[in-house]
Amino acid sequence: MTVRPSTADVVVVGGGPAGSAVAWHLATAGAAVTLVHDHRDRWRPVGQQLSAAARPLLQTMGVLDAVTAESVPVHEARSAWVGPEIDSRPAIISPYGPPLAVERPRLDVLLRTTAQDAGAHLVRGHARAFGGTHRDKATAQRPAGDSWIVEDTSGTHHRAGLLVDATGSSRAVSRTVLPWTCHDRLRCAVWKATPADPAPQAWSLVEAVPDGWWYTAPAPGAEVDRLTVMRVGDLSGTNEIPGPPVHTARRLGRPLPTAADYRIATIGHASPPWAPRLITVGDAAVAVDPLSSSGLHNALRLAEPAAAAALALLDGDTGPAHRYAQKVHAIADDHLNQRRHYLKLTGASDPFWTRHNRPVAGPGVLHPVRHR
Repeated sequence: MTVRPSTADVVVVGGGPAGSAVAWHLATAGAAVTLVHDHRDRWRPVGQQLSAAARPLLQTMGVLDAVTAESVPVHEARSAWVGPEIDSRPAIISPYGPPLAVERPRLDVLLRTTAQDAGAHLVRGHARAFGGTHRDKATAQRPAGDSWIVEDTSGTHHRAGLLVDATGSSRAVSRTVLPWTCHDRLRCAVWKATPADPAPQAWSLVEAVPDGWWYTAPAPGAEVDRLTVMRVGDLSGTNEIPGPPVHTARRLGRPLPTAADYRIATIGHASPPWAPRLITVGDAAVAVDPLSSSGLHNALRLAEPAAAAALALLDGDTGPAHRYAQKVHAIADDHLNQRRHYLKLTGASDPFWTRHNRPVAGPGVLHPVRHR
């Protein structure tokens, strides 16, 4: 394989929040970093909530004001989770302020730009681990020796001593290298809708139904009177979805759009989230239930320890990588404990709740480790 003169200490594959944040931390530490982003917008139909605890992390990166200016504060969390009555929890209890409803495409651009400003080199492409010869896609290959080679869509080969997989729950780089424990899978239908009340609605709502739950929250952007609506459950993607329950229906005040955007939510984690010269971060390291609204926070808070582990691995020091694995496992364990608590709160005996309340007996999906 001929390698053109493009060399980095680290290649980060995936230009979402996790990849951009890791690239920023690596670049500010003085590493030569290439950030590979495929320029696909996977999140336009979906608004996401950013935990208030992520604000200090954004402040460290110097983007908090910019993110806040383009987001909608969510001052209250409402739920009809246990029964028909609404439970309300104001955001005032958080020392960081309210969570933010963010527009993912704008958030992603802000973070990628910040990584570039710090010195990361942004290239277009996406990667698959170990093989493939398609010239229209980037390919990550592990040649003989101690480096990776990533080919981008222009045909340029980027040699790196370490690869960071920030490709989300698809784990495009690490899925054949690192073991993955899958605890659950859910299917989500997502819409953007106009609420019945045109006044600002700075609150989220979660409402349980016999076969899953509904989630509504403000959708940021130019259309301030829009809502993100999500239906979570065992959806086939082809079946007609029953209308929303009473509180959600009252908030919407009209039928949902006919077409929905479907997504798979995976709950699981890599164990371990690293191998020699490979680190996973974001959903490629630990993927959580959308109920928790903690995926973005996890991506940002794991970026710094992942970068520290990557730099240490380049020097042959595995200590920070082991500590990083402990952080990933602690987040996964804490999430599973909270998830089981909330799922049991409904007290429902319907097949959906019985199935998803089932204790985790062991790994769900494992891929063999191939340390090279």
